[in-house]
Amino acid sequence: MSNTNSNHFFNNEIVFENHWKNVTLSQINEVIPHDFFGKKEFIEFYLCTNGGCFTNEAYIYRDSFYQVSKNDYNLIEIASFLHIPLFEKDENPYWTSSIIEVMERRDLLSENFEEFTLFHIPFADNYGDNDFWIDIQTGEIKYIDYEESYDPNDAIIVATSFPEFCKNIQAKRR
Repeated sequence: MSNTNSNHFFNNEIVFENHWKNVTLSQINEVIPHDFFGKKEFIEFYLCTNGGCFTNEAYIYRDSFYQVSKNDYNLIEIASFLHIPLFEKDENPYWTSSIIEVMERRDLLSENFEEFTLFHIPFADNYGDNDFWIDIQTGEIKYIDYEESYDPNDAIIVATSFPEFCKNIQAKRR
């Protein structure tokens, strides 16, 4: 476990800690075998930091990428990045979930989720247990607010890609 913010994907104001154990390229590709726009940066991120938590506040604003109307989601809080599991017996961090755990848990919600997880990978969440997903067909980042809907077709597009999502995380509300 690491408690430093050595991740160059975030600006220096972001406090990102409690990283899980280091992973290798082959371990990442075992869990995420799909190619998608932004996978190179996704791999760099996870080689540097296998998941972790935002100790202080962390936010993403959809209007950094898209035109957002007054009634649309704009500000979304981020709590943590999910980790790549190492498949070691009885070992798991208590502060983040694994990508595999979230996919399996969401698959149980509905048949729509079984189809959704064929083309989407969860990688982050917030304190409401809502997930951020990478669409492996487009590279776009989507968000599902389970207080609003359990239908993955209601996912909203948050950012154009994984690297743009990371680059635009802010430590404070506007």
